[in-house]
Amino acid sequence: MLNHRLRRLWVITHRWLGLTVGLLFVIIGLTGSLLVFHHTIDEWLNPQILLTEESDSIRSVDEVLEAAELSATDPGLQLFFAEPPRTSLGVWTVWFRNTADKEAGFTQIYVDPSSAQVTGQRVWGEYLMTWLYSLHYKLLSGRPGEIIVGMCGLILMVSVASGVYLWWPLWRHSWRAAFAIRSGRRFQYDLHKSTGVIAAVLLLVISFTGVYMIFPAWIRPCVLAVLKEETPRTENKKSTPVITGKRIEVSQATAIARSLFPDAEFKRVKLPSKPQDSFEVRLRQKGEVRKSSGNSRVWIDQFNGEVLAVRDWNQRSAADAFFAWQFPLHNGEAFGLAGRWIVFVSGLLPAVLYVTGLLVWWRRRRSLRSHTPTQLELQESK
Repeated sequence: MLNHRLRRLWVITHRWLGLTVGLLFVIIGLTGSLLVFHHTIDEWLNPQILLTEESDSIRSVDEVLEAAELSATDPGLQLFFAEPPRTSLGVWTVWFRNTADKEAGFTQIYVDPSSAQVTGQRVWGEYLMTWLYSLHYKLLSGRPGEIIVGMCGLILMVSVASGVYLWWPLWRHSWRAAFAIRSGRRFQYDLHKSTGVIAAVLLLVISFTGVYMIFPAWIRPCVLAVLKEETPRTENKKSTPVITGKRIEVSQATAIARSLFPDAEFKRVKLPSKPQDSFEVRLRQKGEVRKSSGNSRVWIDQFNGEVLAVRDWNQRSAADAFFAWQFPLHNGEAFGLAGRWIVFVSGLLPAVLYVTGLLVWWRRRRSLRSHTPTQLELQESK
């Protein structure tokens, strides 16, 4: 009797979570699928500014930044960081922040690596792929939207768990029936339960990683309570100002960082904006799980070139590794192209579950109104 009541409670919980928040799951899932390949889609839509012809002639990072700064004529723009081309046909992306308008998005200026010619300029958040990104993680609504998306992630985890509980076969001989998808009136119901169960682990992982990225202050202490170790963040990363105020070239800073990790791939350099700031060079070593942006970093005094601090991925703790895995798991890059395709398909599944669940609920509702519940509706309500 108690088990029946508990099951009935989970039926109601699962049903109303889907009906009330399901559409948000669909929006977040579909936008997430597109964002898995956001660079590829963006380059396909905007080849004139994001792609160039392959060339053996490569300009220095100093020349690239000089060209970008000359093009940044809007008042208040301050050089922030620069990313080298992703591919042999790509361009440099130089980021500027707007010090005059804190609410304005970052300005991105694109520079041809072979000619140091500016190919285009955009504001982050004002073109399609960044608009989709903002919709995906904050519903275009700032921090309140982020909180809603984070709560949706938690709700999706409960919904998936309740769905698996309701599906779980009560007898061994029912496993085949549990995965069967039959035609006719049972099709939507069978498709809903089978899709949900098969995708359960993926949806739970994607939901958890998304929740972590929105609520790290909540989750990190819980993780550290279990793993009990994280690399201390006590390094001194401040430059020592000099009277002349003359700083080293950006190319010198990147060369110093790369000399520490000669086999690593250069991913980004963050520029100092104040006298006490330092260069931060980010690199990706072989074996690092995050492919789009490495986890190895070097901080360099902007005036004398002294190495102030180093974070080496190969010296990571268990907690460092756990936190570093979250984003690559969320977008699939941890497992290369195959991983991205798996996450892409996973993002479509909330739409399948929402539509099939809605159809099952609507048929049940219509049947109850006519006071003639079918065998399927009776089974779903148990």
